[in-house]
Amino acid sequence: MKNAVNVLRYAVRVLALLQVALGLQFWSGRLFALLPAHMRMGEVLVALLWILAGIGLRARVKPGLAIGAMVYGFLALAFAMNMGKLLPGGAHEVIRVLHLLIGLGAVGLAEILAARIKLEREVRPGVGK
Repeated sequence: MKNAVNVLRYAVRVLALLQVALGLQFWSGRLFALLPAHMRMGEVLVALLWILAGIGLRARVKPGLAIGAMVYGFLALAFAMNMGKLLPGGAHEVIRVLHLLIGLGAVGLAEILAARIKLEREVRPGVGK
């Protein structure tokens, strides 16, 4: 399970890097043809967050953290899927900044979960195997 958590953690990191790079391209008015890929990668990133949360529950990390990550992932998806409808016009820049911050928050939660899972495995070997 340790290897799985590491693979998930690095997958989240790679996706985060790609997402930010694509997001910066969109922000500068380029590569809009890759918007569907950006959306799919965001969905995959949230799915990885949910998988880490499930592993975290099994590894006995604090349930509030794992369940909170699941809820956060749902809210992040809902926000991203509806962001085009929010604050049209010049004020939409606020929505773009929020979108970036929410995405980085999901990555941070994934990192925290992976670290806590690792810690729980060191403290309680054999738990959640």
